[in-house]
Amino acid sequence: MPATSRRRPATRKGRPVLTRESIAAKALEMAGAQGFASLTMRALAAELGVTVRALYNYVEDRQDVVHLAFDTLLTSWNPPPLHAATWETSVADYAGSLRALYRRWPRALLVSLEEDTPPVSVHPNRLLNLDRFLRLLRDVGLDMPSALAAHRHLSLLLLSFVLVVDGPADRAGDSPGEGGLVPDAWLADHADLDIPTLREAAALPLPTPDEQFDELVSAVVDRIRGGLGAD
Repeated sequence: MPATSRRRPATRKGRPVLTRESIAAKALEMAGAQGFASLTMRALAAELGVTVRALYNYVEDRQDVVHLAFDTLLTSWNPPPLHAATWETSVADYAGSLRALYRRWPRALLVSLEEDTPPVSVHPNRLLNLDRFLRLLRDVGLDMPSALAAHRHLSLLLLSFVLVVDGPADRAGDSPGEGGLVPDAWLADHADLDIPTLREAAALPLPTPDEQFDELVSAVVDRIRGGLGAD
């Protein structure tokens, strides 16, 4: 009998028991912080404070856990409504929703690199939200090839932004000299290196991640606007 059809009590002695939802949430938390490579059944059981054997009462295997975790990620992705009349704002809102999602679980985005068989089940949000964004671009006047190109541009920029800009900034927190163009320690360790242009650039204040994100969105909007004027 499939694991999903088993009936289980919600609590035991007044305490919550395992559920597929709690397993998925913890798995996504682990994958988001350390990557899916860190997600073993033994590590997951330890994080949940249960035995590995207990996990198998709720999931079929590790791949089932990966699917559950990825579904949980996509369930959390709910962009605001998109409107052609205010398409620039809608593009920014859509991008912001993806940034928030990716930033919450950054290393989970590397699932296709870390898993031989990434999740094959498709969460409805993955289809519905993509359809809505493409429809927005079509409604403002882009043809389908241009709409697809704009979507690819945004997707690639967002993925790299979260991993390269947001990730290091979030890890650095308030640590001085860790969130700039290059860490201050790198320059200090190579005080004799002839890199005057880099030192000049590193001395300038770096835009905040939010300011850099606004620049990213502006670049995507400009590309879309250029496609509208190409006819």
